[in-house]
Amino acid sequence: MRADTLHITLAFLGSTPTEQLDDLVACADSVQSEAFELVLDQAGYWRHNRIGWLGASQAPPQHLELVTALNAELQAAGFPVDARPHVPHVTLLRNTAGGELPVCTPVRWPISDFVLVASRTEADGAHYEVIRRWSLA
Repeated sequence: MRADTLHITLAFLGSTPTEQLDDLVACADSVQSEAFELVLDQAGYWRHNRIGWLGASQAPPQHLELVTALNAELQAAGFPVDARPHVPHVTLLRNTAGGELPVCTPVRWPISDFVLVASRTEADGAHYEVIRRWSLA
């Protein structure tokens, strides 16, 4: 994974028409949360999609509140939301065969904002464009 693609997804929307951009911004505008620190301390592997990741064994309450509030606003506005439990993680490997999971040194990631991102898939992988940024209190 390239460093410029590392991120934690709060809500995955898939392909969304540009006409709905104002609605997305309004949803995020209504969400308020405090800044926090996320500690990524657990390596994992999802066999079904062959992804290796680094995640948080315990998400801070502020993170879960942010995810819950954002997804509630999106759902109320008619956007599809993922009903599965949120697993805060950073994808590190794609199309990996898995294997023994390494013990990792915890990575402390201060979270002071969140963004709305447009994703484009090209031959060399995904490219992200930040559309809007929201600061956390």
